[in-house]
Amino acid sequence: MRDETPEDLSSLAETSAPGEQFYRRTGARLAAPPAPSVSRVSQSPAALHAGYHAFDLAHTLMLREQGLLPPDVGRQMLEGLLTLEDETGDPVPARESIGRGAHSGEAHLIDEYGEAVGGWLHTGRSSHDLSAVATRYVLRDRLLTVGSKLVDLIETYAARASSYTAVPMPTYTGLQRAQVGTIGYRLCSQAFPLTRDLGRLITCYDRLNRSPAGAAAGTTTGFTIDRERVASLLGFDAVLQNAEDIDNSVDHLLEVGFTIATSAATVGRAADTFFLWFSDEWGIVDLPDELCGTSSIMPQKKNPHSIQAVQRGTNELIGEAIQQFIAVKNLSGGVQYDPALLRRFTETLDTLRAVVDGATFNTDRARTLVAADWALATDLAALLTKQCGIPWRSAHQIVAVLVREYEATDRSLTDVAAADLETIAEAYLGDRPTVPTTALETLCDPAQAPARRAGIIGSPAPEQVADQLETLRTRAEMYRDQLTERRVALDHAHAARRSDIRSVIDA
Repeated sequence: MRDETPEDLSSLAETSAPGEQFYRRTGARLAAPPAPSVSRVSQSPAALHAGYHAFDLAHTLMLREQGLLPPDVGRQMLEGLLTLEDETGDPVPARESIGRGAHSGEAHLIDEYGEAVGGWLHTGRSSHDLSAVATRYVLRDRLLTVGSKLVDLIETYAARASSYTAVPMPTYTGLQRAQVGTIGYRLCSQAFPLTRDLGRLITCYDRLNRSPAGAAAGTTTGFTIDRERVASLLGFDAVLQNAEDIDNSVDHLLEVGFTIATSAATVGRAADTFFLWFSDEWGIVDLPDELCGTSSIMPQKKNPHSIQAVQRGTNELIGEAIQQFIAVKNLSGGVQYDPALLRRFTETLDTLRAVVDGATFNTDRARTLVAADWALATDLAALLTKQCGIPWRSAHQIVAVLVREYEATDRSLTDVAAADLETIAEAYLGDRPTVPTTALETLCDPAQAPARRAGIIGSPAPEQVADQLETLRTRAEMYRDQLTERRVALDHAHAARRSDIRSVIDA
């Protein structure tokens, strides 16, 4: 016969042991304490504590307004939560030291006031809520910071490019000199993708800034909570509607990872280009000593450590995004995005900005590289089409033969003679054209090459680059305004939340 003597459960009300949470006390549902590996599963990134704290305050305020707390408990809970903030208003150090992850606020209130007060905090919400809210709360803030850094980088590119709109340098395909651009034009080419990255970041932010609070574990709650009030207190633009969707979906994390990885790819490619320009073989760029390192064995080395730091940092972000998409197959979850990655990306962006701003461009070397090879071969073929009426494909093949024959005899573009072109053209076409000598001499001047594309939108012609710079500045200003608008909205929500909390405490 079953023993009808009630089990003494009074010890369960005491503070839980290390590694335990209030919902997993030994002697309740489970009879043994958690193993260390189990405890580690519930640990949270330190950055999320700011989100947990804001949610605890907003949730408590809403519970009190909805009449879901005893009369004086809400005020006591709010006062207790505010004691976790240091003199700067930062709750992260104190909450992290408590060691209860997302439930550090509840742990603090129970330790200080007992379950009679702290035990009310989790009314109408779940651990899923805590994680979902804190993640969105912190990631959105970091996204805005990344966006501001991207704007700074675009503006730095534009400032540097404006000084080199007419300085010729080669463009490259397959690491071979291809055609003729300018230093300013090539810097603009690195800046334009950043504007698209910013556009993706803004739309990512707007989808991210939706409140999951109140979804609980996927079916909301039987308590009469006000989800819209919590969303407003936390600065979210709206409430996500379907609770099971909120609890199961991870597309917002995938989108953050994809958005940042795409921008990291942009930044990484720019770093790779600067890495080549810095090399002895290119010799186009030098960097300030403070952005470089040396070798422990080769005393002559000046290593571009700042550029290499950007390369490593962007690789990490791209790898993280790949890991996220792989983790989607885990039915029990596993897709996370550590906000610390966004902080490291802001540092990477600062480093690339220092590289762009501090770079010294060797304009003589850039001009030499244009003249020393066949970067003007495409223009030479165009001359045959425009001046001699030769079809483009025929002109292309004639110049290809010329290049092959000249390289076999160690000659280059500066040695091109009209008679040689005419001879090759005659052999190819059957008729001998007349190549204008003056036009040929003008064509072989690298400084004049970009200007020949004047009037073609997107070309390296100086006036086109000036238009590109204006577009970059306009877009940077537009996105800075959009980022500021969103930051101000968050600041207003924070101020309103603090004011409402103070009104309760001072009443």
